[in-house]
Amino acid sequence: MNDEKKYKLVIILLLILITGLHYSTQSSLWGIHDFYRRLYYLPIILGAFKFRLRGGFIISTLVVLIYAPHLLIYFGEINIEVINQFLESGMFMVVGLITGYLVEQDYKRGKALEYQVVKIANLENYTHNILESIDSGVIAFESEGQLGTVNRRIERILGKQEEVKRFISQEGIVEEINKVLLGKEKIIKRGLSYVKDKDEEIYIEMTIHPIENMSKVREGAVVVVQDKTTVKKLEDQVRRGERLAAVGQLASGIAHEIRNPLGIIKTISQTINQDVRDEDLKEGLDIIKYEIDRANKVIQGLLDFAKPNKIQDCRIDLGKLLEELVLVTRKFGKQQNVELILNRMKESKIEGDPDKLKQAFVNIILNGIQAMKNGGKLEITLGNSEGKWIIISFKDEGEGILEEVFDQIFNPFFTTKESGTGLGLSITHRIIEEHNGKIEFNSKLWEGTEMKVYLPLLEKEATYV
Repeated sequence: MNDEKKYKLVIILLLILITGLHYSTQSSLWGIHDFYRRLYYLPIILGAFKFRLRGGFIISTLVVLIYAPHLLIYFGEINIEVINQFLESGMFMVVGLITGYLVEQDYKRGKALEYQVVKIANLENYTHNILESIDSGVIAFESEGQLGTVNRRIERILGKQEEVKRFISQEGIVEEINKVLLGKEKIIKRGLSYVKDKDEEIYIEMTIHPIENMSKVREGAVVVVQDKTTVKKLEDQVRRGERLAAVGQLASGIAHEIRNPLGIIKTISQTINQDVRDEDLKEGLDIIKYEIDRANKVIQGLLDFAKPNKIQDCRIDLGKLLEELVLVTRKFGKQQNVELILNRMKESKIEGDPDKLKQAFVNIILNGIQAMKNGGKLEITLGNSEGKWIIISFKDEGEGILEEVFDQIFNPFFTTKESGTGLGLSITHRIIEEHNGKIEFNSKLWEGTEMKVYLPLLEKEATYV
């Protein structure tokens, strides 16, 4: 039995009980009847409180209807006393209607308040869902600059809440927010590099907006943080590609112009060398020939870098290709006291030019070996696939690369070796890009360098070389 039915049953029982007392009590005992009459207010008020205006009206009307016959029976005729009693019984209606009306108004106010609470809760939940769904990190601050709420995305970008607080303190976010709150700045937008835990560097684009109410009063500020690390890497790759293309065109023209006079100088020096007997002169001519050959080597590297390559597409088994390269370069590695280790985690099939890829991989292997002047291990790992990519990792234990030159290592003519031309990694980078791949590296000074080459996997397997 539900709550409403219980109340109806109680009201009905009270009406039956009170009415039964009236009709079963002697008419001469008017004082007792007067007491019974006042008991009718109990079901009237109870009905009004439970069923509001409708309940107060129905119960009070019902009381009047069942009480009126008793008056006629008691007095036996209609006279002034009966009329007075009828008028007094009208108070049942007044009490029922007034109580019901007041309860009805209170009920409506409660419902309106409940509706507003639900509406505010839904709005808050909706706003929360929006904050959690957007792909940007959000940090809200109160009017005094105190940290308010943050969404999950900011924790994915920066880390846990302690890391968020460190970011706010380290980058002077509160000072920037105060400028916005005081009206010194309308919106602040800036990009910055930030080093997370475990030395992970990310590039962040941060925008600070004021939070204003309907009266345009600033009640706080919100910081929107976007992780632009991937975008910045892509932009750097595009800029590097544009620079390399421009350098390549320039290098091609210069190389052709220089090679011709060098050829003439070499021919003349060789002719003179055959006719002279002076040993000092012969030694000088030999030096000229050696330097011309060295210059020609650089020029050939420039031409190889500048000329458009025709990729001979065929199916390649990377495992076999790397085994051949390790076999060829292992002897050179032993001379430098370097051990080459090849880890093949699974079969990896790609499409590309095997000769060009061998050239690119040999450049990386030789750089790794030469970086370990005191010997060590060069570990080559194949098979760590990520989605559509196959990753070839070259990890050495060399001197590492200075962080200041990270952006330059793929530039032509940049080298840290005394006898290097600075074209090896530039050519490697171009070859990997021609295969629709990408190359990344991670290096720590005196700990070593890891080069990662990403190449697209084949969707279907066929015949491989």
